[in-house]
Amino acid sequence: MPKIEKIFTDDPIMSSVDISTGTAPTPYLVHDGEAILIFGTVNSDFLMPELAHETVHAVNTVEGRVAAGFILANFREASMGPHSELQFFTLASRRSGESISPAPFAVPIAMGTRPDWGTLCMRLWNDDKSVLAYNNEYLGLNAEEAMFRHFDGNDPENIYFDVASSGGNPIISGQIARQESTTPGVMWDMLKLAGFIRFLKLGMAPYTSGHVINKVSSAMPTNRHAQIFTASDNNIVRQWSKDNDSLKISDPMISALDFVPVSVQHLWPFRFVYRHPDDAQ
Repeated sequence: MPKIEKIFTDDPIMSSVDISTGTAPTPYLVHDGEAILIFGTVNSDFLMPELAHETVHAVNTVEGRVAAGFILANFREASMGPHSELQFFTLASRRSGESISPAPFAVPIAMGTRPDWGTLCMRLWNDDKSVLAYNNEYLGLNAEEAMFRHFDGNDPENIYFDVASSGGNPIISGQIARQESTTPGVMWDMLKLAGFIRFLKLGMAPYTSGHVINKVSSAMPTNRHAQIFTASDNNIVRQWSKDNDSLKISDPMISALDFVPVSVQHLWPFRFVYRHPDDAQ
């Protein structure tokens, strides 16, 4: 019998919800996938108009910059069936004036250790009608339809990705150099950021907890914190390489924010649980 991971024994399918495409199980589970996270910063002044109707506040890194990033995922086995996802987020807090170290690995550490913060889902794309309905009608995430080409090559040195809107307009594209493991130097940098006890707890935990915050919408008229859990057998973190990595942002809204990448994370097999905000533990 296959091993059932603790992330799923702690958070099994408990119920279902009616959406426009039919009935969907809840919570949302991903049993096997692959994900790339690109962490960086955006210009605070350019971002502020996008937050005009939100009641959460962006977390600053250095003067004039805000912590942000992309999540690109191929969910090969999931409760909603196989599908892909692209998310652009900013790090956010209920309190104004919060700040974070500008160090390259500060954002991934904060995402797993700051329960008072969350990733504000600024933009979201999926390639499955039922997933779009679930994300929009039940989770209030304003998802859009897109076409994905990613994680499907056999190149031993690079991972290529290309995401376009349902109408064929490019959103993002690029490549990430593969790496077999996280280097001791990066581990040391993350330990210094997190502190020894917190870093040890992160390494020993069967999965990591965090929060996703929805933007205000008709489905979710306030900013809510939805609890998420993530796990993977392989977790590679490193600095962004201008020589070996590339990212082209074609979406006009995101392109205008002046995103600057600083680090990248590669997770596989990626396991994921997304709980509705009403299901907080």
